[in-house]
Amino acid sequence: MGDDRDEPLEGDIGPSAPASRPGPPAGAAAPSAAEESRRHEAEREERRRHANAVSGRIAAVIAALLLAFLIYDSVTTAVEAHGRGDDWIHPPAVIAAVCSLALVTLLAWAVRRVK
Repeated sequence: MGDDRDEPLEGDIGPSAPASRPGPPAGAAAPSAAEESRRHEAEREERRRHANAVSGRIAAVIAALLLAFLIYDSVTTAVEAHGRGDDWIHPPAVIAAVCSLALVTLLAWAVRRVK
């Protein structure tokens, strides 16, 4: 066999990455420390904004689901109370109305944010 010691073996992940980043292309000026710091800060800010946007969407969906459940539960309670002749307007119907208003407000806010 020939001298194949430089060839990677099957399943080998290859050489390790260099410890430092490669320099700028030939003829280009090296970025200053301040420029590098600003670039890193901008990347960090972009990642933070993305994470906040995702977590905000998740929180809005959870809040909408909770409000929908509260509306369903309150309407069901109001219908049962009305069938028994109990007070059905004040506790359950008012809670359903307030939750409906909150859900509509949340959905309107979410639609406005998307546009």
